[in-house]
Amino acid sequence: MIIGGILRWIGRHLILFVLLLAALTAAAWVDSSADGGMQARAQRLEGAERELRGFVDARRGQAVTAVTAADLGSQAAVARRLGAARGELAALGSARPGALDMMKSLQGVIVQVVERDLNRAVLQQEIAFLEALGRNLADRGAALQQRAGYDARIAAQERRIAELAVSYAADGERLQVLKSRSVLDRYAVDMGGVTNLPEFYAERRAENLKLRGAAIGSRDALIAQRRMVHDVEALATPVVAIDALEGVMAPLTRVSADQRAKLEATLQGEARRWYQKLGIDKVLRPALWALAGIILLPLAIRTLFYWVLAPLASLQKPIRLLERAAPIAPPLGRSAVSKPVVLAPGEELLVKQGFVQTISHGGSKDTRLLLDYRYPVSSLASGLAFLTRVRAGSPGDVTTVSATRDAFAEVVMLALPEGGAAVLQPRALVGVVQAVARPMRITSHWRLGTLNAWLTWQLRFLVFHGPAQVILKGGRGVRIELARGGRSIGHDQLIGFSAGLAYSTGRTETFLPYLFGQEPLLKDRVAAGEGLLIAEEAPMAGRRGGVSRGLEGVVDAALKVFGI
Repeated sequence: MIIGGILRWIGRHLILFVLLLAALTAAAWVDSSADGGMQARAQRLEGAERELRGFVDARRGQAVTAVTAADLGSQAAVARRLGAARGELAALGSARPGALDMMKSLQGVIVQVVERDLNRAVLQQEIAFLEALGRNLADRGAALQQRAGYDARIAAQERRIAELAVSYAADGERLQVLKSRSVLDRYAVDMGGVTNLPEFYAERRAENLKLRGAAIGSRDALIAQRRMVHDVEALATPVVAIDALEGVMAPLTRVSADQRAKLEATLQGEARRWYQKLGIDKVLRPALWALAGIILLPLAIRTLFYWVLAPLASLQKPIRLLERAAPIAPPLGRSAVSKPVVLAPGEELLVKQGFVQTISHGGSKDTRLLLDYRYPVSSLASGLAFLTRVRAGSPGDVTTVSATRDAFAEVVMLALPEGGAAVLQPRALVGVVQAVARPMRITSHWRLGTLNAWLTWQLRFLVFHGPAQVILKGGRGVRIELARGGRSIGHDQLIGFSAGLAYSTGRTETFLPYLFGQEPLLKDRVAAGEGLLIAEEAPMAGRRGGVSRGLEGVVDAALKVFGI
């Protein structure tokens, strides 16, 4: 609540300050005197820049070419798109407007020319990528072909090595067989003479090892040569370089900023001229002082009241309306939405309109114009007029009293004994049960010479004397409690108290909530004694609002002086 009050206070005074400045500077005159042609040129340039910014933003993260991923590996597809892009670039031309042309041209023409340059920049990026992609595809094809030739030669050497290994193993098996045979079987005779077979196979195996070593060496050399042929990686498709597009936009941005700077300089010059012509420099200081006074004066008054006036009120002698009064017993039950009233023979019920819920068929009913004819103004002002009067017929007749027009109100019955009296707010009184032959007596007590009465703006108190029963109503209920030990309560919540108790006012406990209008300055105090304090749980006035509440507040303030 405190933070909300502070924020509302700041907001109110901020609005007030803005209104003061607006009234003093007459800013509308400045706008009307600005150069119309310069304003129009600046608006055209800024509108064109905003539209072209949309063109640039739409290409953020966009691929530099529209060629599909499937066609990026095809040299023919890349070549076709490259030719088409070069044709589109040639069609766009190369003419560009100057800064003066930009200021004079219409917004649509400016957008058309600069958008052409942006499209040219996008096409140049695409052409550069497609050219690099074509070279990449050619390099990848050559590398693949070269690697394929090495793979075939290495495979041939692998086969040669395998064949020599098989031959070497076969000759070894033949030597083992010859060692197990006789000496004569180790020789072979043919046309060329006699051959020593073990020596022949041994020599052939030695030659085999030489050939196989040479084949392995040739294979390893081919593998090393193949390793030197690097893989050529495929190029990834880049996105449009926004920096290049920003460079195309730079002249327009620069011209637009220059035009806006010239316009603002013109406006500032006009503003200074009007500032001097209107004499704002002479009235600004008084206006600031007036604003400071509007802000600080209520705070100063509240501070003075809290620390000076309220303590003086606390030192005043309390108000005691009756020196002696019979004690009043608190009711047994709590307040409720409705209360049954049973009249004894010789009694009558006077109740406000709108508070009779049900009524017995027996007995007599009529209308009483005023509660007390000695106080016609008080009765009319508090709504105690045109009352429904019910008199007992047969024993057991019941009248149910309820606030039929207020969903939040509850009622309670309080018995005032013989010699007992209570100070009550007539706004809370909705009915009276009294003897027909002895109506309830009401007395008026003025306290014009008491500071407490002037601080609360209640100069007159109405005291209701028994024997009688009063029916009281309050928002969300009525609480009746003993005043032992003394009680402090908000003035709006206080409905009444025993007339024999001492009544005074005291300063609210917390300063900052009062300073920002969240708490009243004073609270009602009832001194310790044998009596009752009657309070409303939630004051009915708290549920009103708007203009009607403001008007009612003026009337209530006036009636409060008279204790109504």
